[in-house]
Amino acid sequence: MISLLLATRADLICAVTAAALSVLGSGIIILLNVRFKEYRNNFFRNLIFILSIYDAIISFSFMIPGSVGNAFCQFQGYFIVYSALMPVYISLCIAIITYLNVVKRWTKNQLKTLFNKMHITSHVVALTIMFLSISFAESISFPNTNWCFIKGQEMLGAFYISIWICTFLSFILYLLIVKKIREIYKELNMLVDTSIKCRKKEHLKVQLRMSTIPLSLIFTWAIASIRRTREIFWENPKQINTLNILQSLTNPMQGLFDCFVFVIFSSYSRKKVKELICCINPEQEKYSTEVDSDSRL
Repeated sequence: MISLLLATRADLICAVTAAALSVLGSGIIILLNVRFKEYRNNFFRNLIFILSIYDAIISFSFMIPGSVGNAFCQFQGYFIVYSALMPVYISLCIAIITYLNVVKRWTKNQLKTLFNKMHITSHVVALTIMFLSISFAESISFPNTNWCFIKGQEMLGAFYISIWICTFLSFILYLLIVKKIREIYKELNMLVDTSIKCRKKEHLKVQLRMSTIPLSLIFTWAIASIRRTREIFWENPKQINTLNILQSLTNPMQGLFDCFVFVIFSSYSRKKVKELICCINPEQEKYSTEVDSDSRL
């Protein structure tokens, strides 16, 4: 009993800590977009901004234990289905948009129109799966160590298979994108005009950073998928084991992962974070190179 209690508390601490860090990471991206006009005017940054909002929502939902009450547990079980699917679907939308931009050379207006349609479709599909999960669940919800989640084999198909289909498609699209970017880099190296070369290379860095999104999905959902599969077919759902703790650490972490990729590993964004923290007037900052507004990320 003591070991079970300690394992449960360790699991809870891991889940809340990971979720809080993820909310912080998503919050940084959101604040940068709200604070700086160049972020708001950048189409690709706006895509990451939208993704960060959904990352923050799902991470925040993981921070509240489902044991606070049966009514809340039911709400949390259904809400997690919807809020967890949205970042995955938006990630696929971003992959499609990036592919059309790099490989097919679509214009920004075309991309915006398509993304708006895909964004609405993502909500419809996520809500549909949520309502189907309500109809076909073996039970309304059950404590998933710290948060409540719908129980039923149908959820394995409707929820997790949906996630991995999106992840696989995103991964394939980004392989094609990276291949095309390499070809473009070879063409750019032949240019004599250094300013054009630098500007276009900076623009391509956006797409290269986008290509890490499938990795964040794999990191976030691999352990959860393994655990849920074992839980449904082989194990007692209430059993506390290593997979519980690993899932608690990885499930809420997409927001932090994206923060590392799009903020920590970006010198431009790090400077903007410094301005945000130190309240520096952006006009006081002078940068040695001029980069196209759609290329900084």
